[in-house]
Amino acid sequence: MIQIRLCPLQRKEFTSNLYGPGVISLARLVWGSLGSGLAFIIMTFLSQICAIQILLPPLAATCFINTTCVYLRVARPRQIVVGHFVSAIAAALVISGFDFFSNWLPGSDVLIYKLGVALLLCTVFMQLFDADHPPAAATAVIPILHPLAPDLWILPLHMSWGALITVIFALIWNQIWFAYPVQECSKSPMCLGLHQEKMEVIGLGICVLGAVLMGLQLVSPVLYQAGLCITFMGTAMLTLQHFAHAKIIFKDKP
Repeated sequence: MIQIRLCPLQRKEFTSNLYGPGVISLARLVWGSLGSGLAFIIMTFLSQICAIQILLPPLAATCFINTTCVYLRVARPRQIVVGHFVSAIAAALVISGFDFFSNWLPGSDVLIYKLGVALLLCTVFMQLFDADHPPAAATAVIPILHPLAPDLWILPLHMSWGALITVIFALIWNQIWFAYPVQECSKSPMCLGLHQEKMEVIGLGICVLGAVLMGLQLVSPVLYQAGLCITFMGTAMLTLQHFAHAKIIFKDKP
């Protein structure tokens, strides 16, 4: 049964059992919806004034998740940034290398195969790097449907930039009522007041520095190039961070 709560905005209305799917609440309708729209406006505005091309449809879905589904794991900062990053890499790999195999494929519509393989690759990447973020699946297929003008291999870093803008907004917007990112369990690590691993916080910090420099593209192309390199380092740290604690299981013990 769906709950309908029309209580005024107060801290208790933002707890995990009330502020999420399955509950129609004034908190989500007002705060979540307002945050979603504002995040998208700010991200789009910054993209235009900084001349950084990003894919808006998948990031629009991210804005929704960041403000209305924050208690889901797919709304955590690392999953958001890395999810869009690796999905854009999947798109670049398919577009760059698919023509070599097209002559051996049945049928004449190669686009169908490209879309399927791009989605397959991004799904593998998001699982492999513990970066499940459903909106990022669109990041993998949109460049195939609508080819982009800039270098395809710059797109992953541009998507990291756009994803980071949504994360920064979510950090500010959600902190008014509850801790974001949310605590995953009672023993969740804590760093600088955030429920994240130390390496996650460092990686995000590096990405923020890179994003600022990327945003100065129209002022100095050199700073933009430096920002690309720094963003890559920060995103790479976030992408590989979870392997430090990974456990490989080939067979369950009896």
